[in-house]
Amino acid sequence: MKDKPRIAIIHPRLREGGGSEARALRAAEALKSTCSVTLVTMGPFDLGRLNSIYGTRLSPDEISTVSLPFPRWCRGKFDALRGYRLGRWAKAKARDYDIMISAYNVMDFGKRGIQFIADFSYDDGLRRSFHPAAGGLKNFLYRRSPMRSVYIWFGKRLASQSEDGWRENWTFANSDWSRAVLERRFGLKCGVIYPPIQDAVAGPDWREKETGFVVLARMSREKRVEKAVEILAEVRRSGVDVHLHILGREDNKLYTREIRELCEKHADWAHYEGFVGGEGKMEFLSRHRYGLSACWNEAFGIAVAEMVKAGSIVWVPNGGGQVEIVGHEDLIYESVNDAARKILRVLGDEERQSALLHHLSGKAELYSSGRFMSETRRVVGEFMESLRSEGR
Repeated sequence: MKDKPRIAIIHPRLREGGGSEARALRAAEALKSTCSVTLVTMGPFDLGRLNSIYGTRLSPDEISTVSLPFPRWCRGKFDALRGYRLGRWAKAKARDYDIMISAYNVMDFGKRGIQFIADFSYDDGLRRSFHPAAGGLKNFLYRRSPMRSVYIWFGKRLASQSEDGWRENWTFANSDWSRAVLERRFGLKCGVIYPPIQDAVAGPDWREKETGFVVLARMSREKRVEKAVEILAEVRRSGVDVHLHILGREDNKLYTREIRELCEKHADWAHYEGFVGGEGKMEFLSRHRYGLSACWNEAFGIAVAEMVKAGSIVWVPNGGGQVEIVGHEDLIYESVNDAARKILRVLGDEERQSALLHHLSGKAELYSSGRFMSETRRVVGEFMESLRSEGR
């Protein structure tokens, strides 16, 4: 019997509550029956816990795992240096695998592989352009400077990553918007595969749902959760009684505290829920009519897609892949006042709500886990065929 193709799926850190983790786990699930899959990451992780959060069914009997330790001297800081062991491992071990897959952004394997783009954190110029740091020491450290350029360069050298080795890979963006950015910035032609979104949980009838909003976001400043609170405060000033729930992983302790204090200031209608995962999250979303994002230039917007799949009407700012998810002018805003105006228009018109729900329900299947897994199998099959045609 012919040996199964050996595939390494690489992700920098498999944590609960992020979006890109689902891509790594679902890719492993898609390939585990036909390939010998190794899931590679940094730091400890609980596969059973990840299964419960992301709805996957992976076991140590089906896949192998590699967990590289984080350097003690840069835990929680020095992002450009922290993952150097992962980059070096990928370069050194690439010859042991038929296909190397990066489930989170670009990676130089020393040979052609496959890479999925999750965001633009790997390019300092794009990161700074889309999500500039907000004041203080972090803004000082992240600003463009000779020192930062040397720091980024050193991180790549330490990780054994070349400047453009990743360009040889087959690249798949997570939205048409991301694809356009890649083409404009790097002249790179690539495909689009939407990330896998967890299946929705059956919720109550629309009329029985709470007339509340949910913000689903990591507690990180680029998510601009405070702007969502500001938008709904403006809506309430018009006399409409709506409430807000904020759900998300606490990535930034200081920012988390600020959002908690903001909710306490508006305790009669704004509620901080913290991290809610797995079916519990999807059930929570299914009980609420509306969702809101305040983050500009999301490469995709997994939280937005999750809320849409749960049957919510969701508003997003006019920038990034999330615009593709909602795909309707009534749900795309330019400012706090514009968002409040569009929300009020929809809340006061049941026919408009019905039309928007019908519109959004037609898009949900685009972001299914099944579709992502099928696309992953197709891409891996085509990649293997390309290797055979080259005699490799």
